[in-house]
This record gives sequence, C-alpha cells and structure tokens, in this order.
Amino acid sequence: MSVCGTYWNVEAAGGIINFRAVGIMLGGFIGGPITGTVTGIIAGLYRAFFIHTNASYIHGGLSILQGITAGFLSSRLKTHHRQIWLWGFFYALLLEILFWAFFALLTWPQTIANPLGLFTLSMPILITNTIATVIFIGVLEASIYIKDAEKTKTTKNAFQTVNMILDSLREGFKDASLPRITEIITTALPSLTWTAIIYKNRIYTRTAYKNQADKNEGDAEIAILKLQKSLPAMPHVLTIPITCRNEVVGYIVAAKNKDNTFTKMGIEFLHGVCRIVEAIYEHEKMKKEKNLLAEAEIRALQAQINPHFLYNTLNTISYYVQSDPETARKLMKYLSDYFHHSLNNPSKLIPLSEEIHVIDCYIQIQKARFGERINVDYYFPKNTMSILQIPPLLLQPLVENAVIHGVLRKSEGGKIKIGLIPHKKYNKIYVIDTGVGIPHQKMKSLLIERKSRDQIGLINIHQRLISIYGRKSGLHVLSKEGRGTIVFANIPINSHRQINEEVL
Repeated sequence: MSVCGTYWNVEAAGGIINFRAVGIMLGGFIGGPITGTVTGIIAGLYRAFFIHTNASYIHGGLSILQGITAGFLSSRLKTHHRQIWLWGFFYALLLEILFWAFFALLTWPQTIANPLGLFTLSMPILITNTIATVIFIGVLEASIYIKDAEKTKTTKNAFQTVNMILDSLREGFKDASLPRITEIITTALPSLTWTAIIYKNRIYTRTAYKNQADKNEGDAEIAILKLQKSLPAMPHVLTIPITCRNEVVGYIVAAKNKDNTFTKMGIEFLHGVCRIVEAIYEHEKMKKEKNLLAEAEIRALQAQINPHFLYNTLNTISYYVQSDPETARKLMKYLSDYFHHSLNNPSKLIPLSEEIHVIDCYIQIQKARFGERINVDYYFPKNTMSILQIPPLLLQPLVENAVIHGVLRKSEGGKIKIGLIPHKKYNKIYVIDTGVGIPHQKMKSLLIERKSRDQIGLINIHQRLISIYGRKSGLHVLSKEGRGTIVFANIPINSHRQINEEVL
C-alpha cells in the first residue's frame, strides 16, 4: 500500500502529494513495532532511491521514522478499546504534523523562502492521509465489533439452549420431554432441516424445512429412519449415539439439506447436547436402582455444588470465548467432566486416576478465575493411580473445601497438596492446604452429623468410609487457625471385601 501510494501522486511545489504515509501508519498502528518499522524502511528506501525529487532522501528518512513511531504507538492505541478510530485520527494527525514539522526544519532555507509552497504540498497530504487512515481503522474496528457480537450471541444462545434442555428434563428423561428436546436443538441450529431422537424404538422428530425441496428430501429421510431405525452415512446427516455405562440407549440424528455439511462448531454443539442428555439419563437410571441410602448421600454431596460456582464458571467461559476460544473450549470440557463425575454410580468403586481427573477439572476452572492464588501439587506413586480403587466423590469435596473455605479466604491465596503415602497395611490419602484454618470450637463438632450445609460433604465422606472400611478409616482433621488444614483417611490395602450395597 505504501509503495503504491508513492506512485498515486500529484506533483506540487517541487514535490509530490501522495498516500504513502497511509500504509506506513496503518502498518504501525495495526501490526505493532516490527511491522511498522519494516513497512517504514521499505517505503522510505523506495521513496528515497526510486522517486527523484528535490527532497527524496529527507522524505525517505522521515517515512522510516514515521513507521517506527506508528509501531510504538500501536499498544497505546489498542488500550483505548472503544472508539479506536477517534484516537487513530489524533495519532495519525499528530504523525503527519510531526512529519511536516521535521521536513520544514530539515529544509529550513527553502521553507522560509517559499512558505506557500510548503503549505500547498503538506496540507492536502495531511488532510487526506489522516482521513484515509481513520476510515481504514474505523472499518476494521466495526468488522471486529460485529464478529465479537456474533461470538457473544453464539455463546449466549448456547447457554440458553443448555438451560432450556435442563428445564425440559428437570422431571427426568421421559417420553414426554423428548419432543421438546428435538425442538430446542432444531431452533438452536437454524441451518438444520430436521432433528430426531431415537429412544426405546420410538422416533421423535422436529422439522424446519426452508422450501419444498427440503421438505421432499427431509420427509424421505425421516421415512427411511422410521423404517430402518437408522440412516446410511451421509455428509449432511449427523448421528450421535446416546450412551450410558458403555451401552447405547438411543441416538440424536440431525440433518441439513444436501448442499450443506456440518461445521466444527455445530458438531461440538450437538455432542455437548448429547453429553447433557447422557448425564441426565444416567441420573435417571441411578435413581431407579436399589441403593436408596447411597443416592440420598450422593444427593446431599451434590447439593454442595454451589450455584454461584456454575454461574461464575459460565461467566468465565463467556469471557474466554471472545479473548481465547481454545481456553473456552477446554473450560467447557472441564465443566462437563466435572458434573458428569458428580453423577457417578455410588454403588461401585472407581480408579483413583478418575477422581484425580475431576479434581484437576475443578482446579483448572478455578485457576481460570483466580489465577495464581490457587496452586496445587499432586504426590501420588504412579502405580497407585490406576490400581487403587476408591469410592466416588471421596477426594474432590475435600479439595473444594480446601479451595473455598481455605486458600481463597486469604487475599494472597495459598497452596494445596493432594497425595498418598503408602504404608504396610493401608494407604494414607490426604489433602493439605495453607488456608485460614478451622476455629478450635468448630473442630470439636466438625464430623458430628448436623444439618449445617457447609459440613455435609465432610460428614458424608466420613460415614461412607466407615461403612466400607471400618471405624479406623474415617476422616481425620487437623487444623490451626492462620496456618492451614490437613484432612486424611486410611484406605486398607488388602481389603477385598465387597461394598455392602445396602449400606452404600
């Protein structure tokens, strides 16, 4: 742009009126110091050695300085966030004024002799180059604003869709609620022509045909689906299995017209919806099992999931969707895994590695909000991660307590250590934090069953450990105000006894 702007010129007063500075200033304002400097050097050298006028070398040298200065103004310009075009106007006008001020200084005798010539040469350039730079920045700013608005709208729609699905399945995974889910999916993705859910050999469909061709095509595909309960692989049709404990219990089928294929965002959205449906289905299945006491205990522990945590996490994800989409995607995966784990079947033991994974999901979500105020270290022998089996939701609530009631109550934050110490007859699993500690009076009644909400998690874990492994395996808590807290439990190594399902 700068080199071409040098040729787009009009001769006047012993020089040329051109648009070279537009490319130089934009290179610096948008690209930063390196781009601005390189652009200024290329355009300046070209002006100095290829376009011969009375002041070629002065114009070339000043163009180089203009590019360097514009580059270093880039970070300052971008700090204004709103109305960048207005600040761009001031900075561009300032650079042009400085350019011609230095030009007048370096050509002092001629300037004094012919001030009208300097005015005739500089004023059109100063006005047109400033306006051209501002228009370019304004268009760029507007396009970025529109793109950010679209991302924000997409994120908002996604969360609204999830909320509607949860509301629809609030009463459970039932036949009456499935048609509503197909309607929500079809509405959330306007490019879909029809959606179906297959469950218990029944098919629930929702259509959104745009024209007669879509209707003919969609009706034929739905007819085949109802007849065969499946469709052959086609680029414009996406079939996602709904699974529970490695068993396929149904399918979500979404289709576009034959001229369209699914985008990556659309595929991830449908998989996310499927994960929510799976979690709710598993929740329903778990409610029907005979472990009524275990379910009551798990519900009490799930009630510990503070609504503010979910709200704050969604806000954090919304922020990263605009500034760092990859981080937003990871946080959504962490949140999904976190809640999926909270619905784990309480009647079975799980590998220690699975519990550590959900702890890491929780920590990564909190670190996205609080940064270095939370520091976590793991101390587990490698051979125990996959071999050792523990009850679900054993360590994760302890870590949450350490974060919420421990380190985050200190302005500077703190550290959390999670680990295992092997002994001859048992493994000692512990969670240590450097938080505010627990008052001495509260310690006396900490593991006594009460209705206090902030103690449900500890009491639940304590009682479950005792029912599985015996009295010696309950929780032990040591704490000192202002220094931190240690919570540990002893898991017998050679205890192969089955979990008593009537107790769990």
